[in-house]
Amino acid sequence: MKVIALVNQKGGVAKTTSAVNLSSCLSEMGHSVLAVDLDAQGNLGYNFGLDTENLDKTIYDVLAKDTPASDIVHKTNFGVDVIPSNILLANAEIEISSKMSRETILKNAFKKAGFEYDFVILDLPPNLSLITLNGLSLADYAIVPLDAGIFSLAGMNQLISVIQLIKENGINPDLDILGVVLTKVDARTNLSKEIYDTLKEIFGDKVFETQIHQNIKIAESQKEQKPINFYAPENRGSKEYRSLAKELIEYVNR
Repeated sequence: MKVIALVNQKGGVAKTTSAVNLSSCLSEMGHSVLAVDLDAQGNLGYNFGLDTENLDKTIYDVLAKDTPASDIVHKTNFGVDVIPSNILLANAEIEISSKMSRETILKNAFKKAGFEYDFVILDLPPNLSLITLNGLSLADYAIVPLDAGIFSLAGMNQLISVIQLIKENGINPDLDILGVVLTKVDARTNLSKEIYDTLKEIFGDKVFETQIHQNIKIAESQKEQKPINFYAPENRGSKEYRSLAKELIEYVNR
């Protein structure tokens, strides 16, 4: 089982969009996938068709109430199992702050659950919080989505430092950055190419070749509560996320 966290403390970088569509494309390729929403906005579960606002139990109960993670898994119509979130998760940060081993509550919960999925995809919140630390303590790899904007690299040094501290302090010594993926690319401008070239200079082969372009169909698919490969299978967005899923598998196996 490979656990992959999508992480960026900057919001609006298509992190949840990528978590949803990567999960769905990996499932489409024949892999068993669990998608876990660690963002209090609850958008991942909503995108998979769940009524997240009215759920009895969510990831909040796993973190704050010691509810078994296996009790929170929801089947979806898209071949992906989901552990959802909603606004209650916003309370978890305070509630778990005094717990023993507070950074590894999620990791311990998954160990007890004994999940046997091929992939677990974690959608982390847009901040470097205790919830984020729990996700990174569980993850084997981190993927960093970056939007193709002039402020896209802001905060990257801080994120890399946090990942390094997690490794060095023994919370998760095997955590590694799997790759950086450029999102919201506008092919009409040179800015995206300049940012991509800068990323290659900094991260080398840890930059995914696949880029995710701006696409109205992706926004429409979210409104319809479907992954893009179900909403518009032949759309450019579907093809790009399938390509990203293939690259992910290659990166994991290299």
